[in-house]
Amino acid sequence: MKKITLLILLMVASVAVKCQVREKNGYSIPVYSIHEPHLGFTFGIQGTSLYNTQSVDADFRLGYHLGISYSLPLSKKVSFEPQLLYSKKGAEIDELIDRYTYRSVNYKLHYLELPLKLNIHTKSIVDFVAGGYFSFLMDANYNVGTNYYYGVGELDYDKFNKMDLGLTGGIAFNLPFSKLSINYSHGFGKVIDNAGYYSYLNGARNQAIALSLTYYLR
Repeated sequence: MKKITLLILLMVASVAVKCQVREKNGYSIPVYSIHEPHLGFTFGIQGTSLYNTQSVDADFRLGYHLGISYSLPLSKKVSFEPQLLYSKKGAEIDELIDRYTYRSVNYKLHYLELPLKLNIHTKSIVDFVAGGYFSFLMDANYNVGTNYYYGVGELDYDKFNKMDLGLTGGIAFNLPFSKLSINYSHGFGKVIDNAGYYSYLNGARNQAIALSLTYYLR
């Protein structure tokens, strides 16, 4: 998790210091106008995990997301931005089977996600972001590795809850014709109710920290 967070912060810093803005009415604004509607393409990386598991702690794993965004100004200080994304979430769970065998399982949950965000503009290139999201589980699989073998497989899709919702928030940097944002999302819904064989996922909920770049069409 520390490596993922450091990577995200370095990428944010390197892009932010290179961005060029212009002044208008005391505001530093990007080349594209945040006060006009814009359709854009969004993609990025994310560190995801499952929290509140009852038996073992889940580690963060690296995933990604991609899709479309639409920025709709509501006032000079606030804009509404719905998105439609494919989002690859999940977690890595490490287990010690016996004194000689160590197993690492990567759970991969594939969602169609609808974030609904409010961007609060400041007198700089920085926006504060807050909102929520709805998501639908499209598929669930895993890979597993031990001291002796590596394998992949499908999880029992029918056992998993198909819908999830949660809150998201963060900050964004308005760049020329684009926006770089870092967000944390916190799910409310359990990924599975009656875990059965997947007992280590009892009570588990999604969480993610994401770095996104949105390129707006001119």
